[in-house]
Amino acid sequence: MSTEQNAGRPTLGLPPRPAAAPTTDAPLARMLSGRREAPAKREEPKDSPTENMTVSIPTALRNRAKAAYKATSYAEGDNTWAHFVAKAIEAETRRREAEHNQGEMYPSWGEKLPGGRRLKDS
Repeated sequence: MSTEQNAGRPTLGLPPRPAAAPTTDAPLARMLSGRREAPAKREEPKDSPTENMTVSIPTALRNRAKAAYKATSYAEGDNTWAHFVAKAIEAETRRREAEHNQGEMYPSWGEKLPGGRRLKDS
């Protein structure tokens, strides 16, 4: 059939698609991984040495801390669980230095701390 034969007939179906993509993003397009704005990450200097540390804490506190880390790590810029724990220790250290040592750092303590529980005062 040629177009001359269909000239008097109505067109059925959907209209043709536009040739170009829309110029504005869809409202949820910013949620795609490539378009999210990443929060500024606060990183420790790469040259600061690290050391492993083993501590025993109550299970409920550990689970609560892990839940807080998982829920807020993106918003707070925590790179890893270790980064979260280091920030918590640093915050408590700064608080104690401010309260008990006029905000000054205590001298570095490289020796091992005594292990086990403290003996009760009798």
